[in-house]
Amino acid sequence: MAEMKYSKYFLNELPKEQREKGFGRMPTMVAFTDADIIEGSKYFSVMLMGLEATKHPGHGPHTHKDPELLVALGTDPDNPRDLGAKMEMCMGPEMESHIITESTMIYIPANFVHAPFRILKVTRPFLFIQCQYAPKLTETSLKKLVAEEMRDKMIFIDADGTQKDHGQ
Repeated sequence: MAEMKYSKYFLNELPKEQREKGFGRMPTMVAFTDADIIEGSKYFSVMLMGLEATKHPGHGPHTHKDPELLVALGTDPDNPRDLGAKMEMCMGPEMESHIITESTMIYIPANFVHAPFRILKVTRPFLFIQCQYAPKLTETSLKKLVAEEMRDKMIFIDADGTQKDHGQ
């Protein structure tokens, strides 16, 4: 069957070469795109967070050059506001801790310090959506904001938006 004119705007699986590198390697990744995958797209990812997410100490503090929207979305059709999990998002250089147990959107202004981000408890898998208002992920890690003994345990990413390996 011939490819349709607008098929390039639909993505339900990463091409094999994208699935084998960067964020595409993550088994929890449901959907992911940026300007390299769909021309003109902004950075966007969706992950299904389950029990395994509680085993990792989290994503360390960082900033982005562009604004970001994070969405934690519960999957209970009878109570979609219930996240089915408990997560922590720290905000600002003082690491103000916010505990999230309901479906929540978090707006992060450009160059705003945020995280550590940690999944503390999962009773039901939930969706975690990251939208950055940029064609490619930009991120500057701020390792010095966490205790030295945690620096090697947390995820820290440094990406200037020119990388071809989709964030990693």
